Amino acid sequence: MLARPGLAGSGLRADPWWKHAVFYQIAGPTGPSGFKAISARLDSLRSIGVDALLLPAPALPAPGTNGSVPNLDDLDNLLRQASGRGIRILLTIQAPSAKTDLSGVARFWLTRGVAGLHIATPPGTSPDDTQAIVQTLRKLESSAAGQRIVISDLDLALPDVQTARKPSPHATASHVRAPDPSAAQLQIDVRPEHLQTLDAAGLRPLLAQVIAQPNLLLDLPAPGSSTASPDARPPLADAVAAIALLSYPGALIDSSANLVLAPTPEHSNAPEQSEPPAKPTLPPPPAPPPGVYLPYVPYVPPPKPRPVAAPKPALIDPLTIWYQKLAALHHDNDALRTGSKTFLDFDAQNVLVWVNRPASPSPRTPPIVVFCNLSSSPVQLSLTAAIKELNLHGFFLRAVLRSDNGMGAQDVDAVILPPFAVYIGELRL
Repeated sequence: MLARPGLAGSGLRADPWWKHAVFYQIAGPTGPSGFKAISARLDSLRSIGVDALLLPAPALPAPGTNGSVPNLDDLDNLLRQASGRGIRILLTIQAPSAKTDLSGVARFWLTRGVAGLHIATPPGTSPDDTQAIVQTLRKLESSAAGQRIVISDLDLALPDVQTARKPSPHATASHVRAPDPSAAQLQIDVRPEHLQTLDAAGLRPLLAQVIAQPNLLLDLPAPGSSTASPDARPPLADAVAAIALLSYPGALIDSSANLVLAPTPEHSNAPEQSEPPAKPTLPPPPAPPPGVYLPYVPYVPPPKPRPVAAPKPALIDPLTIWYQKLAALHHDNDALRTGSKTFLDFDAQNVLVWVNRPASPSPRTPPIVVFCNLSSSPVQLSLTAAIKELNLHGFFLRAVLRSDNGMGAQDVDAVILPPFAVYIGELRL
């Protein structure tokens, strides 16, 4: 059901599984029908790189009442199927008040087999009360088998955010604080939801303040729904996906992005094929007369029919395919995954730009630069001064992924971006 003790992620990396995982959050109510619908789409979720699902917890009877526990067979089935695909299930539990004891509810779900809990506290809850709830649940999850985690929401009154100095034009992560064993392993940064407009002037200072804090998930609101037509989807959809998946160590995809997740066809629902007509039975050949020599003919067994695998869900939506490509970069590119991030000041052009620098840059692991044009106009940028200030070397950018149909490399002194375009390139000499 979960990662066994001592098993960290895929076994190829030393970091815990949640450090760089891609979470998919479903905020709507779930029930038996909802769990069945999610189970049918696990293959689609896995195909776009999702590592964990964050679902609302089913309602349980209040302590001391005679209420019965709801039927959780569909949730158990979802846990089994998700575990077979390498996807973990986490539940969001609501704290009615800051003084509510969630130990019983948390112990119930952890015993059930979920990989972690997200604690949603009421608005206005003090940091001390939230910290007390988190500490209690951290003790419970540390005693459970496997790598369980506790997720909380980022408190707007955190000292390192409120009293942070104004970031420099090229803000970078200079140090990483040691993890606090009494704090939540991950925090969901919901501050972008309070931005009036999604522009570089508002996003860059917000992201640059907390790049030294490695345990954040950015909850970036989706700009709108998507359709099968690439021209009809929201203009900022590509940029929002790139920021959500590539700016923080972990990534959070919200179901409000309305990605196309086709259900996996079940064998039981496939139309029955009509049986081929039976071949006519021929009478056996007559026996040869005595004394006639018959040559030996070795027996060759008929070929076994090959099993027909169930067809995989097709990703026909361009935005869903874009998320899939970004998630692959999030998982596989070391510079994006573990490199230090430096945000560059191009607020005047309304372009969010950051440089991902690996620990030891080399021709095989070059720095990666991400451009997100948040404006409706084409822009041209020069990175020459920023590259010199960061003590990096390179003359052009080799495209790794881009949202437009452009081709070829880009000169660092004249990077051209179409409206609302995303360009991800390697810095090359």
